[in-house]
Amino acid sequence: MVSRARVTGVLTALAPMLFTPAAVCAPPAAKPLQVFVLAGQSNMEGHAQVRTFDYIGRDPATAPILREMRHEDGTPRVCDQVWISYLTGNGEVHNGRLTAGYGAKGREPKIGPEFTFGIYARKLLEAPILLIKTAWGGKSLHTDFRPPSAGPYRLTEPQREQLAKRGTDIEQWQAEKAKATGHYYRLMMDHVQAVLRDIRKVCPDCDPEQGCELAGFVWFQGWNDMVDGNVYPDRNKPGGYDLYSELLAHFIRDVRRDLAAPRLPFVIGVMGVGGVTQDRNLFREAMAAPAGLPEFLGNVSAVQTAPFWDEALVEASAKQAEYNRILDTAHALTPDGALDRAAQPCPGWEAIGRPEPEARIWRYMSFDAPAESARPDRNEERRFRDVALPEGMEDWTSQTFDDGAWRQGKAPIGTGAWRHRRTTVKNNSEWGEGEFLLLRTRFELDAVDCAAYRLSILARQGFHVYLNGHRIHTYAWWKTEPYYRAIELTGNETQYLRKGTNVLAAYANVQVDRGGGAPHASIDLFLEGITEEGRKQRQKALEEVFSAEDRAIAAGASNAGYHYMGSAKIMAQIGKAFAEAAVGLRK
Repeated sequence: MVSRARVTGVLTALAPMLFTPAAVCAPPAAKPLQVFVLAGQSNMEGHAQVRTFDYIGRDPATAPILREMRHEDGTPRVCDQVWISYLTGNGEVHNGRLTAGYGAKGREPKIGPEFTFGIYARKLLEAPILLIKTAWGGKSLHTDFRPPSAGPYRLTEPQREQLAKRGTDIEQWQAEKAKATGHYYRLMMDHVQAVLRDIRKVCPDCDPEQGCELAGFVWFQGWNDMVDGNVYPDRNKPGGYDLYSELLAHFIRDVRRDLAAPRLPFVIGVMGVGGVTQDRNLFREAMAAPAGLPEFLGNVSAVQTAPFWDEALVEASAKQAEYNRILDTAHALTPDGALDRAAQPCPGWEAIGRPEPEARIWRYMSFDAPAESARPDRNEERRFRDVALPEGMEDWTSQTFDDGAWRQGKAPIGTGAWRHRRTTVKNNSEWGEGEFLLLRTRFELDAVDCAAYRLSILARQGFHVYLNGHRIHTYAWWKTEPYYRAIELTGNETQYLRKGTNVLAAYANVQVDRGGGAPHASIDLFLEGITEEGRKQRQKALEEVFSAEDRAIAAGASNAGYHYMGSAKIMAQIGKAFAEAAVGLRK
């Protein structure tokens, strides 16, 4: 256990005015403020969205954790006598009482390990808690967090040869590498020490009479090192990650030295993405190895997070991916790239209007961007963009526009080849020389009486779609697979559909991949409708792929990536285990 006298002396050395007399808003705490540092990369940031909380309660083993995480009204708990200072990935500092929302910053509130760590550290220690969190996604220990005592980053001979083959200026590369080496270690330490110098800024209610103690450090990182074959060329062999173990041992020593806490309890969160599997055991062994060094016995603990992986979530997420693919896919393509409506992945939808989509005649024209809208830099060259249209095109989407001088043909309209696996999009009409394309077609409709409508569109690039002169959809990215996307329309968009003649129009541009090459593009689109009976058929087909039970389980994950599936259930268990390990090291 770290002695209070030693740590109090450390904090006094860091900041002679650590606490100043002030009115205390809360009753005096019975014990000193316990300070824990949490650091790492994206999994320490935390990508578990609050909307996944309910899933925690489905499991009797984790339901008690959920009760600790929420108030009786179901809102995320705001912790009494637990504060946090979080230096986020974008450089912002967020201070306050601990609650949900101190995970990775984004559009929806998220949690990382910090939420349940703070809750359970408070319960176990029965003392006020301060968490100092620093985490940045996509950062390595070998470079970004490299500890000072590990020395400079050194190129291996294979790396040097590889750089030489690429024509890289090795001296410049090394200069840039030297600048990056240890950068995030320094940012981490600067933030920790800044908070320790002025704790009342973060914890205005804490009692200066009780003082504070550095209580522990939690490290949760590893992905970028695990997948780096350049730094760890023998990573698939025993001992291939020994360098990581060495770097982490240096990291522990340097953290303790820089915080003047030679036996600061240190918890290593061993990466467990994928669950208990042999695939990543070599790296996990390397992560845990420092805890077995004689100098660290009893004061460093390795917590395995693989047991918290949730296979039920994995299975449900896989089904959800197939479900989403079905919803996203309107139609497949035949091996030669033709529309194959018979292979529709979900029944119920039927093309509306006459003639049939394959028989429709399109009028179209291509043009290049004016000088003021020249192509952006190469990192943006795949992105859809709006440019000024040629003169006379102000009303080109309307029913009354005269497109008689435009070329005509059948869709898909495109240029180049769009190949994917064994399928190739076969363009029926040539795009032309310009980068951008305007296209229009007409169809006759006997009635507007479907229960719902959707747009089926084949497009390599982004697009604008117009119905009778009104924009009904925009997609500003691109698709890598050549199939017709299904985009269900709302009442705001279908209000422009009418009995009689309708005009469907689109604006698109070609794709030019990074590194140059010939432009390529392909576009076709039409509208479909579904009846109430068709909806029943569709729902029945979807239930076979993704049942109500599957959906309830899948709601426990907010992504299918490597961030523990964005699952609050997994993250909550990890935070609790970290707290138990950190407190256990103090005894």
